[in-house]
Amino acid sequence: SSGINAEYGGMRGLQTSKRLLSTWADTFDKYLMGTDPPVKDQHSKLLAKRGRVYNVEVQDVKPGYVSEYLKNAENVLPDIHNDSSIPAELYGQFSVQLGQLDRVYTIWRHTDGYMGVDKTLAELNKRQDYLQFSEQQGKLLRHREQQLCYEFSFWPNYQDSYDGGLFEIRSYTLKAGSLYEWANAWKRAVSLREKDAVMGLSSQIGDMYTVHHIWRYDDLEHRRSERDRTWQSGEWANLVVRTVPMIRSLTVNILKPTDYSPLR
Repeated sequence: SSGINAEYGGMRGLQTSKRLLSTWADTFDKYLMGTDPPVKDQHSKLLAKRGRVYNVEVQDVKPGYVSEYLKNAENVLPDIHNDSSIPAELYGQFSVQLGQLDRVYTIWRHTDGYMGVDKTLAELNKRQDYLQFSEQQGKLLRHREQQLCYEFSFWPNYQDSYDGGLFEIRSYTLKAGSLYEWANAWKRAVSLREKDAVMGLSSQIGDMYTVHHIWRYDDLEHRRSERDRTWQSGEWANLVVRTVPMIRSLTVNILKPTDYSPLR
């Protein structure tokens, strides 16, 4: 009898431990994903076009050296873009015209996902001319960082060329656990402004809980009129009220594409 009781007590303790572990796992999921963790497949379909990874490089150039920095880049980046042995496409390069001045955004697209990132790094690290170029460019910078991002699956398919105009990048740092709810809200919000929407990205490596929304306008007046028109929609206002509490910080930069930027 004592043996049976001891075995039962051990099983009961094991069951209690499993319940505690399950409770902890549920709590952790809620911390990461929000109050209502979705089914994994639904989450993947909503948040990411899995076939692509984008490398967003943010380069803060020393004042007075932006032109030199971009001229050096023009001599190298298009060659990488056109090199079939490097699985990386130059999606776009932009300099900030209004906002955080002396900043350059360089965005690469890897259609093979992380495998493409691995192959690109391996290939570039074998090339002395690229390593020398990277070192030279580094001397012109105050700060630089990278983020590997997924593309939101609900964002409209972008055009490769917009025939001029300006671009806006709105970079949000979200509260931990709010990304899924954010995506659900913006899935509807973007549908209200499809003609201005270029791309939405969510960081996977680098500064986490970072989301980038990229928009395109003819000029600043067009930007103002489009935003005013959207704000007249009660649905847009409600979506903004819903998402503002999820934001820790926001930066807005107006961008000018370089002459060799594929997206322009």
